[in-house]
Amino acid sequence: MSKEIEPTGIDRRYQKPSVVRLLALSTGGLVWVMIYPFVQQIQIYSTKILGLNPFLVAIFMQIFVIVDILNDILFARLSDKNTKFTRRFGKRFIFFILSFIGMAIFLILLYIPWNIKPGGGLVDPNMEIPALIYIAFIYAIFDCFFTMGEMSDVGYEVDLMRDQETRRRASLIYGIMHMFVGLLIGMLIVPLLLSYFNAYDEYGRAGNPNAFFSVAIVLALLIFAFLPIRAWAVYPPKEMREFTAELDEKVERAPLLQVIKHAFTDRNWVAWMVASLYWAFCSTCATVGISYYVIDGLGLNISMASIPQVGIVLGLSSFAPIGYFLQKKYGARKTYLIGIVITAIAFFLAIFTTGIMDLTLMIFVASAGLGIQNSASAVFMKNALDDSILKHGSRECAQYGAINGAVRSTNTTIQMFVFATIWAIFGYDPTLGTANTVLAKFSLKFNLTIVLGIATVIVGILFYFLYDLTEEKVKENTQKLLEVGR
Repeated sequence: MSKEIEPTGIDRRYQKPSVVRLLALSTGGLVWVMIYPFVQQIQIYSTKILGLNPFLVAIFMQIFVIVDILNDILFARLSDKNTKFTRRFGKRFIFFILSFIGMAIFLILLYIPWNIKPGGGLVDPNMEIPALIYIAFIYAIFDCFFTMGEMSDVGYEVDLMRDQETRRRASLIYGIMHMFVGLLIGMLIVPLLLSYFNAYDEYGRAGNPNAFFSVAIVLALLIFAFLPIRAWAVYPPKEMREFTAELDEKVERAPLLQVIKHAFTDRNWVAWMVASLYWAFCSTCATVGISYYVIDGLGLNISMASIPQVGIVLGLSSFAPIGYFLQKKYGARKTYLIGIVITAIAFFLAIFTTGIMDLTLMIFVASAGLGIQNSASAVFMKNALDDSILKHGSRECAQYGAINGAVRSTNTTIQMFVFATIWAIFGYDPTLGTANTVLAKFSLKFNLTIVLGIATVIVGILFYFLYDLTEEKVKENTQKLLEVGR
């Protein structure tokens, strides 16, 4: 039961953001999805290039998880807080700028060259633990800067987009810019650049030891190129700066522990956290799994990984607009569940594929379902936050986003442990390349198909029982927020 909250008396001078601003705002996610396929290559880099033990990689990545949980909550708390500069720059402008700069620098540091043997593996075996610690800490610091931008995005966009039509329009624009333009560039450029710099030899083993470092430099320059557009997009309009400053002067902020309690007891926000963790897990499994399967399972050049990855892009981007129209007819909840069903069926059927083209077809279908899910989740996330504001009275959007980020950050280590366990069962060794047994190579396809199919079914069931916001309730919440000045 929601408590009755008092009106603040603040005039919500709301002006809908223009399409140009929404397009410019999409550059944040655009840059992330362009570099994401390369960031997630860290497992391949660690196991195939440096020859590190897959289980040890997963264990040491817990350093990243611990740091990420802490920095998510810290940065979100800071980004929700007013300062003397709020009326001039808004709450979060500086975080957005630092985010881009920090990601570019630490992406390069993540892939600094190590002294490796021909075919892969550290020359000095005593460097294994230092290498694991270095990678985990640099990855954690890189994620700190990513978190600055992501947590700020959550709060900024909920404040900026206060009507359902704008939120649906933004989900459509983001679907196109992120799932088509960004992923198309990222999914294509990463395997092509790795192939250009000869990252692997003809047997799927380590080739040029500087290849990953060279790709990191190229992508860092790409991040800097988008910085001016990003800066313009995240500078809040005057009415928004004034509203956020006035609101914090009149509404007392909830203590951090209370915000955490609210986040884990608001069932609709929990539904979003489940969906977000699943999305991250799927993305990581697909990005990493395709590379392993193409190189060692099918014995192809890494550049061929761009074929199924283009299938992902086409599925996500072409069905994101369909998700927009499905939402107008069925609402966000039913639309998300439609996407879940499509994705689950495709992943399970993909186990029967034998080559790269039929695998690409099934990945396209699975991604079509994910595109529909993504379109709906971008809307129901904001709806869940609106519902929380009405329940508890204060706007703690970035902190809710941080708690979600902390939960989602576990996806990388979950994926690493799942892959390492399946590999151990089937006998796969990343350093052997194409010399692995047929059964070991089958584990690479198993991770791409059955594992993701099971995950999709579990998430669909959880979401069905957790998310209960009807379209009528969403409209009621939107109007209520305007009436009480929140």
